[in-house]
Amino acid sequence: MEYKVESNSKTTQKFLESLMPSFIKQLGLQSSTKALLVKVTADTPEGMEGATLFMEVADCYLVLIKPPKKRINKVKLIDMATTLAHEMVHVRQLAKGMMKFLPNNARMWMGKRYNKRVTYLNQPWELDAFSKQEILVRRAIEE
Repeated sequence: MEYKVESNSKTTQKFLESLMPSFIKQLGLQSSTKALLVKVTADTPEGMEGATLFMEVADCYLVLIKPPKKRINKVKLIDMATTLAHEMVHVRQLAKGMMKFLPNNARMWMGKRYNKRVTYLNQPWELDAFSKQEILVRRAIEE
């Protein structure tokens, strides 16, 4: 999988770039034909630390990560890494066809339709991402 990380902070950019090869390998995305842009931006949806989108026009994935409001330190970098790992699980879900976006903010997960009324922590794709994010980060940092 080809990817690019964009951030106004060189420290953040280098750190997140260093994690990407491990995340891609751990999630089995090496042979994915779609490109990925990871963008650290304050333009994330309200109340969210990150978001994953499929950009149909460009036939690629876009991951948005919210930057910290205050000066970047090790704890904030790990928080951003955890958010990136979470969003990379969503990239895998989309790439492997486990999850699909439907109209009206509905999702298809493993062949079952879920509407927007399903609460965030009851969404199976979120449970999957939360269950994997810490392990992905720890393995990436240990490499």
